[in-house]
This record gives sequence, structure tokens and C-alpha cells, in this order.
Amino acid sequence: MFLKKNTIIHAICDGKIVYLDDIDDYAFSHYLIGDGIAIETDQREIYSPCDGIITTIAQSGHAFTMQLKNGIELLIHIGINHQHHSSEYFHYHIQVGEQVTSQTLILTLDKNYISLHNHEILIPIIVLNSQEHPIKTMTTSPKVTLGQKILTLK
Repeated sequence: MFLKKNTIIHAICDGKIVYLDDIDDYAFSHYLIGDGIAIETDQREIYSPCDGIITTIAQSGHAFTMQLKNGIELLIHIGINHQHHSSEYFHYHIQVGEQVTSQTLILTLDKNYISLHNHEILIPIIVLNSQEHPIKTMTTSPKVTLGQKILTLK
């Protein structure tokens, strides 16, 4: 009998942990999109949270999705309740269909985007199919550094 291996999701940047319940956005705080966790950051560079394939990049650049080998689908959404979702602020270093690892630099945020939001960008990392791949463990650290384990999925 084979045991199903857990999947580890890493911090995509340095920042403060924010639980979905505490996000001022109905869809995220009520888990309508899926389960997950968020990082509030002032960092410009955003890395992949794990190994996978980039499946979409929003036209405005404020979000991208990934699919992992085991079928887990992730949404990384940069900024909540921001009026400044314009592709000029999001400089992607990858393309749709590209294989990435947790060491891959995905995008760099424009310094003006960070300034427009008082150096506090909230980035939810959501498991879109969390019913099939529930969260087993979640970090209890108030702050995380790039690459630190933040979620373990079944």
C-alpha cells in the first residue's frame, strides 16, 4: 500500500501571515474561492510557492494560477481591494505553460505599485480544489521568510 505524500507550500516572499478569516474581502474570508492563507508584504519579488506548471496569468497581471503534478490547483492573488490592477505594475519572468520550482522568481512588482498601497500588499495563496486536497497543517508563525513552509496539503 502506498501512502499519499503531503504537499508543502512555501512562503512566496517575506511578510506577515494573515488568515483568510481576517481578510476584508467576502469571497476570500468566506472561503468561496478555496482554502488557504495570505502574506502581507512590502517585497517586490514574488516566487513560486512550490513545483508546478503556470496555468494562467490574469490579463491585468494581479493573479496567476498553478497546477501541481498531484492535481492541486493554486491561485496566487496579488492585492486585495486595490484599484490599481494594471499590467504595468506586474513584471512576469515566466509564461503560461512553464514548469517552475519553489526557487523560481515569478514576478517583480513595480515600486510604484508598492508605494500606491502604503507598502502593504496582501497576497492570498488559495487552494482552488481544497475539497479534494485539504490543508493538513498551517503555519502559526506571525511572520514568514521566503521559502518557509506555510501550508501542508493532503
